[in-house]
Amino acid sequence: MLQSLVYMSSATEPFDDNALEDVLAHARARNTADGLTGLLVHRAGRFMQLLEGPYDAVLSTYQRILADDRHDEVRLLAEESIHTRRFPDWSMAYDRGTEGTAVPEGFSDFLAAGDRSADTSRSRELLRWFRNHPMAAPDAAKGKHRREA
Repeated sequence: MLQSLVYMSSATEPFDDNALEDVLAHARARNTADGLTGLLVHRAGRFMQLLEGPYDAVLSTYQRILADDRHDEVRLLAEESIHTRRFPDWSMAYDRGTEGTAVPEGFSDFLAAGDRSADTSRSRELLRWFRNHPMAAPDAAKGKHRREA
């Protein structure tokens, strides 16, 4: 059995294309070494990630994410045991804001092209929701009077 979890978080600072490519390179190397696969999606200052792999590796990676200063408001959305990986190749998708732009190597076209999978699991549905719904600013819950200008 494998473990799968989905979390969402807000970025504490904006990520540009170069920073996202650095995140992809680091995460891909680390996750591959730990036997993890999944999908990391970045959009409008938020991250949603599905991690899957050996139980201990998934949980220790999630603990690192909880302690990572680049993440705020980390929320576990789904956790389950699975028999088969949903994303056998780890990839990352992000909203580049430009339609028709080629997807860089190692990145997924999940946000632009959508999800063609027949998988109706809760985890997959959460990723679809993240793709299809507009995102409020990460600090919106603080109220207008507490947001930084």
